[in-house]
Amino acid sequence: MRKVLAFLLPLLLLLLTGCGGPTTDNLTGEESGNSAGAAEVFDTVEVSGGSDEEPPTVEFESPLEITGVAAKTVMEGEGDAIESGQRIRYQLVALNATDGEVLGDTYAQGEPQVLPVDDTLKEQDAELYDVLVGTKVGAQIAYTRPSPEPAEGQTALPEQLIVLKVLSAEQPPPEPEVLSPEDVQKLDDEGQLPTFEFDDAGVPAVTIPENGPSDDLVVKVLEEGDGEVLTDADTITANYSGWTYSDGEKFDSSFDRGEAAEFPLNGVITGWTKGLAGQKVGSKVMLVIPEPWAYPNAQQGQPSGTLVFYVEIVSKAAAE
Repeated sequence: MRKVLAFLLPLLLLLLTGCGGPTTDNLTGEESGNSAGAAEVFDTVEVSGGSDEEPPTVEFESPLEITGVAAKTVMEGEGDAIESGQRIRYQLVALNATDGEVLGDTYAQGEPQVLPVDDTLKEQDAELYDVLVGTKVGAQIAYTRPSPEPAEGQTALPEQLIVLKVLSAEQPPPEPEVLSPEDVQKLDDEGQLPTFEFDDAGVPAVTIPENGPSDDLVVKVLEEGDGEVLTDADTITANYSGWTYSDGEKFDSSFDRGEAAEFPLNGVITGWTKGLAGQKVGSKVMLVIPEPWAYPNAQQGQPSGTLVFYVEIVSKAAAE
C-alpha cells in the first residue's frame, strides 16, 4: 500500500492544484448535489458504506470517459454547510477510471488531509471550490481531471476517480505572534514548557507537559552562543530534533542521521524563520511552533499540529 500511495498522492496533489474554469450543471433536473465542470462523467458513480475511518465502496460503469475537470457531491452530508475561507479535513479513495481498481486511500494513514477552501483554491481549481462551498460536512465528493501528459521516457499515469469524504470544516486558526521573552519565562516558571534530557552523546529526548501548547511561537534560548547573529536571509547549519506536541513522537532528527543539516532560513517553515532569525551561532534553542507556522496544510509524511524542536546552531553562511 505504501508503494501505491507514493504513486497516488503526488498525482492527487496535481489534481488539487490544477487550473480550469467552472461551469455548474444540474444534470438530472432534481436536487442531486453541487456539480461543476464536466460532471456528466459521474452519472453512473455510486458511493455506499464507509465511515470516517474506513473507505466507502465506489462503483461505476467503466471506463469513465474523462473529458475535463469535474467535481460533484455524490453523497450528501448531514453537517453544517462549508463556507468559503474555512479549511476542511478529509479522507479519500482513488480508483482507476478505466477498470474501477482501487489504487489507494488515505484512511489507513490515520491523520486526515487538510485543504483550505480559500481564494487560492478558487483560483487554482474553481470546480472543486464551487462544489465544496455550500456542501455539508459528511458529504462524499467525486473529483477528476485528465491525467497530465507523461514526460519523455515515463509511463503515462492512469485516469483516476478521486472520492473525498469531508470530515470537518473549520475556520483556520488566527495568525500567531512571537511570544515575548517575559511570557516565555512565565510559562517556564509555571512548568508549562517542554523540557529536554540528553544522553552521553548529547542526543536530546523531550518531555511534553500536560497542559496544551501556546497559540503563539515560543522561543527559549537554552544556551546562548557567542557567534554571529543570524538573519532570515542566511543559510545555516544546525543539529536538531523535532517532536509533535500532542504525543511527544519524534518525526525528524539530524542527530539520528549523524550529521548536521544545512538550509536557508527563508526556505523552511515559518516558525523556524521567525524563531531563529536574531539568534547567535553556537546557541541552543527550543522552538514550540503553532500549527499555522509549522505545516498548516500537512500532507502525507508531514507532521501536524504544534511542533517542538531542539536546535543547535552550528554555523551560518551569509546571504550574498
